[in-house]
Amino acid sequence: MDTTFDATTWMQLIGLGAMLGTLGQAIRSIVGLKKLNDAVSNSAATVSDVIEPSRLITSLAIGAIAGALASVSLIGNIHAVASAQIVALLGAGYSGADFIEGFMSRATPSPGTPAGQETVAVGSAATAAPNPGTSGDDAVG
Repeated sequence: MDTTFDATTWMQLIGLGAMLGTLGQAIRSIVGLKKLNDAVSNSAATVSDVIEPSRLITSLAIGAIAGALASVSLIGNIHAVASAQIVALLGAGYSGADFIEGFMSRATPSPGTPAGQETVAVGSAATAAPNPGTSGDDAVG
């Protein structure tokens, strides 16, 4: 694969990946909205009360980054992008956000954890307790 492009072509390639990654993450967020709607249907809260806009924006940005990174390694000719490559970039945004968020949740301590008491996952012996306030597809709050 020829990876020598001019700056304009690189920007087109990265921009395409970022847009498709964001779209993939938006699809994931729709799934999260559905789950959120189901969760609050039996409570006094409304969906708009429990949506965290900052988390949604961060999630979309992570999808954009994942799509941009995937586009650099996936697309060799910006002028001939196959439909399979487009689907792959959508998938990178959808699943890339899960990967990055999962990595960050393991790499950073939980809020309220005293200094020096962070859990470090090494092998299968040490595991961090999951945060009950979040779920995999719950990208909106």
